[in-house]
Amino acid sequence: MWYKSAGHGDFEEPISFDGARMSKEEDAIWFRPAELQDVGLYSCVLRNSTYCMKVSMSLTVAENDTDLCYNSRMRYFEKAELSKSKEITCPDIEDYVQPGKEPSIVWYKECKPKQWRQSILRRKDTLSIREVREDDIGNYTCELQFGNFVVRRTTELTVTGKERQFIISVTFAPFFFSNFQTLL
Repeated sequence: MWYKSAGHGDFEEPISFDGARMSKEEDAIWFRPAELQDVGLYSCVLRNSTYCMKVSMSLTVAENDTDLCYNSRMRYFEKAELSKSKEITCPDIEDYVQPGKEPSIVWYKECKPKQWRQSILRRKDTLSIREVREDDIGNYTCELQFGNFVVRRTTELTVTGKERQFIISVTFAPFFFSNFQTLL
């Protein structure tokens, strides 16, 4: 049995699934699509004559930022090093890919279609950058079709300079006294 509450400590209401926009499939709730009013704490209670277990999880739904294809508070984050290789995968899409089928994923940078340079390869759910450059910094959005809906994931890529190793050599010069005096 599934329940929903607006937050911790609030009254939980049983969920009646309409089967259209919101449905229960095995041990998951599906929202097609999720809407702002779906935000809340969801609990699943499993019980039989000797056992009772409750699992809770929160759902956050947010609109895209103005003029963007993502919400800046709901991005994934990756780091890369200049001139090294980096792979960016389209995260958490397993539930939207049909078994045995290659996902048809379109990649965008800063929400715009991009003509990728030759050293950037697109394979399945991965964007492979062979040699990271400074202009690779930015937001990468992957998009795939799921029935009548579009699923998007955005990853912000930051780029750091090469790590440099320094060897510090310290030489001590001998210290000499030239004038000695004896005190008696």
